Parts: sequence; structure tokens; C-alpha cells
Amino acid sequence: MRGFLIIAVAVFCIGCQASPVEPTSSEPSVPDEALASAAEDFLTHPELINRLHRLMELEQQALQLSEDEPLKLGSIGSAILDIYYGSQTGHYVMGIFYDHVESPEAKAPHAAWLSKLQATMMDERDGSRDAPFAVMTIYDGHTYARTQDAFPVGSIYQSTAEVPFGALVIARHNDKSVDHRFLDLSDLLDHTTPDDATGEQTPWPLVREFATKMDTAAQTAIGAFLVNSRNYDAAIGWLRVASRSGNMLANTLLARIYWTQAEQATDEDERREKRELSQENHLHAVALGSTESMYTLALLYLQSAFGEDNNDAALALLKQGADLQHPDSLIYLAHLHTVGEIVDADLNKANEYFQQAAALNDPQAIIGYGRFLVSIANSSVAPGEVVELLTGIAKNSRTGREEAMVVLGNLHARGIGTKQSISRAVRWYKKAVTSASSNGDIVNEVAWTLTVSDIHGLKRAKYARRIMDSLMESDDRARGRPEYLDTWAATHAASGDFTEALSLQAQAITAADNQQREDVLDILKEHLELFRTGTTITERAP
Repeated sequence: MRGFLIIAVAVFCIGCQASPVEPTSSEPSVPDEALASAAEDFLTHPELINRLHRLMELEQQALQLSEDEPLKLGSIGSAILDIYYGSQTGHYVMGIFYDHVESPEAKAPHAAWLSKLQATMMDERDGSRDAPFAVMTIYDGHTYARTQDAFPVGSIYQSTAEVPFGALVIARHNDKSVDHRFLDLSDLLDHTTPDDATGEQTPWPLVREFATKMDTAAQTAIGAFLVNSRNYDAAIGWLRVASRSGNMLANTLLARIYWTQAEQATDEDERREKRELSQENHLHAVALGSTESMYTLALLYLQSAFGEDNNDAALALLKQGADLQHPDSLIYLAHLHTVGEIVDADLNKANEYFQQAAALNDPQAIIGYGRFLVSIANSSVAPGEVVELLTGIAKNSRTGREEAMVVLGNLHARGIGTKQSISRAVRWYKKAVTSASSNGDIVNEVAWTLTVSDIHGLKRAKYARRIMDSLMESDDRARGRPEYLDTWAATHAASGDFTEALSLQAQAITAADNQQREDVLDILKEHLELFRTGTTITERAP
């Protein structure tokens, strides 16, 4: 069975910059060969599976005792290092033990090993999704968090094409900021799991065994998989166990399940009970620092899902998420200040929130900021470095590239954040279409802009018609979209073919009627009347 459900949590590495424990000048050095030898001895041991389970059991126990019972850490730490001398947790708790008994000489070699292990782990890696820390067990990730003055509050095992066996550990600092660190545990697969029926190595046998040993990351991973399979009752069982140990990801998933069950309930009492359980688990996750639950619960409050008069609570949650640098919370606050909903309309305040979100290097936040600036083009709001940020996405990002290109075209066309240049705008539009010629939303937006724009010199009617002809003649689903049909008709009208424009516009109206798209019917009918009088469409675009 391949792959875990990767939770759709907005993930951003924030807070303290990653750094290993710094050795003092009196600590002994640890050669690279010693680390490699420790790992090889552990991974090639004939009793690896049994030793792995015992190692993780002891590491978990040691971390639980590290604050309140340091005297017990000497024996436990020694047992850990007897099994695997490269354990960060083992050296970390031995350091605590020797601090407690005031023996700096005995602590020194453990501090040196911990420093070397973390420095090696961080060599050309920062614990991000694209550059996860390579570790032996998830508790190395927990220990790393503690050495950064943070406490783990959530974890889950994950699997991707790039990292067959990985994990996410979320840790909270005293200032309530939250770090997300991704781990790579794939070395274990080469030595512990057979290939599955497809010939691929799978981490599931390990995860199932870890879950029975009270590993909450494993329990949450199984729960997430069951959620994805819509086996909600079984998922609840695993997730409730994980949540009792303070795993915020389990609480967030439980909140989602209960909300889904509430929406499916036919009995009003059951619906109310499930909504209350959803709210309760979101609040537990919020208490642990979950920005996702802050954002989700805020939206539910704004939708009056738990009764009226929750706007103040919603706003407080959004601001709490914004303070923790959660992009979606920042963007929503920007939206509220843009439209003047709940708060006073204030474009400068909206601009500040968008700039904060964009500074997090989240592609959708940056794209949203660019679209916001275009929408308020005639205001006095000063744009930030949005063109540079969008250019980075267009050239380097694996997500949002083509939309970033379109927004760059919009900014160049309007001269926002850069000197107005029609030629550069058109080049960006064409790059977007070339890169995503089968993406209906990209093609439709570019074609519409180049057909109806009020900006002098921007219209490219022949090109717009050509790309719409290509899309609509090759994609049955696209031909069923009223918006796409409207654009297609407009390109024909702009090319002087009003007969075809009228035919296509009639199809657009029929499609909107059949789909009960009241939101677009009036404008579609207005365009039809224009075509009947031989008039093309010109409007503010972008």
C-alpha cells in the first residue's frame, strides 16, 4: 500500500533559525567515521526490528522523564546508546543527567556527539519539505525541537515520491511561535521492510507496529489514511488515542471528521452533537498552537456555524493565526479590510496584511497580493516587492508558476510595482499559455484580457481567439463552462465573426441555465445583446 495522506496543513518553517547545539572548546571532537559506523552497526544488526522497537520505547520514555526525573535518565540514556550510539535523544538525556549530578567532564563527550549529530543532520538541509532532516527515529526530531527551546505538539508519518518514509514534527516555542520540521527516515526502509506487491518498499508495516507502541505520529498517520478512505469510525478510534497525548494534528483531523459527520447527519440532535465535538477538537488544537484550526474555526464562526454573534471570536482567532505568520489568516484579514466586512475598510491595512503573507514566500499568498494590487490599481497604496517575488515563483516554483506569470502580465500591463510595458505583459501572458496550454483557467483569463482590455495597445484578438479555439475544440469539459463559452464568443466578436459569437453566447446562456448559475446569467445576456448590435466588449481588464 503506497503513500500516506499528507495533511493539508499550511506548513511554514518559522520561529528560530535552525541551529545545532554548539560545542564548547573543551569538548572532544567526533569524527565523521564514528557517526557512519554507529548507523551501520545499528542498521545491519540481525535483530534490527526488535532493537528498533526497544530504542524508540526508551527514547520516548527518556523524553517524558527529561524534565521531572533527571536521575532516571542515566540508566535509560545508557540503554539507548547501547542500542544505537548515534541517538540524539540518548546523548541529550545523558547531558541532562550529568548536569543534574554536576559532572561536566562526563557530559562533554555526549555534548560533542549531540553537536556533531545535529550539524551532520543539518548539512545542506533545513528541515523543510524540500530538504528534510535525515534521522533514524522520529524522536531525533523531538530532541532537536527541545534543543531549540521548543516543545513538540504534533507529529505524523508521511510518504512522498521523494521521501518514501518521512515525518512531520511540529514544535511550539515559549513565545507561542511554531516550527514545522520535516524528517527523512527512509534509511530504515532499506533494512526493515520487504517490497509490497507492486515491487515498491512501503513503510506501512513499520507504521502499524509503531502505532501499537503508543507512537502518536503513527496513530495519526493511520487515522489520516482512514479519513482519506472515509472510514471515519475506525479513524476516530486511532485519532482519539493520539490526541490524548497532545498531538494537535490528531485533534484537527478529529474536528474535520466530526464536522463532516454533522453535515451528513439527518437528525438535528446528532448534528448539534457532532458540531460541538468538532468545535471542541478545534479548540484543543488551537490551545496547542494549531494555526490551521485557528483559521478553520474562525471561518466557521463567521458562517454562524455555532450560532450568531461570534464575529469577535473569529477576528481574535484570525489575528492569533496572523501573529503566528499563518498565510491564510493574513490573507483573510486583508480581504476583510479590503471589503470592510466585520472591520472598517482600510486598503492600507489590507496591504500590510498582504505584504506580511507574501513575505512568507508562500506562492498563493504572493499571487493573491499581486491580484489585490491590480484590483486597487488607482489607489494610493504603495506596492511592495511583489514583482520580484512573483518572478521568483514564475521561474523556480513547482506550484503556481503559470498563475504567477499571468499576474506578472497584469502588473506590467497596469504599471504596478514596475514600469508599464505592454510588450512585457504580452510576453508573460504568452509564457503562461505555452506552459499550461491545457489549463482552462489560465487560457481563459489570458484570452479574456487580450480580447476586452481597456488598456491601449494590449488587445491581441487573433491570438486570443486561437488559444480559445485550441482549448475549446480539445476539451469537452471546457465547452461546458459558461465563462469559457463567454470568452470564446467574445474572441469571435472581436475578430468580426458575430454570427459565431451569437451562437456561442447562446450556448453559454444555456449552460448557465442548466447549471443554475444565477451569478453569471445577467452578464451573459448583456454580452449577447452587445453581439446582436455588432458591438464588441471592452472593459477594465486586467
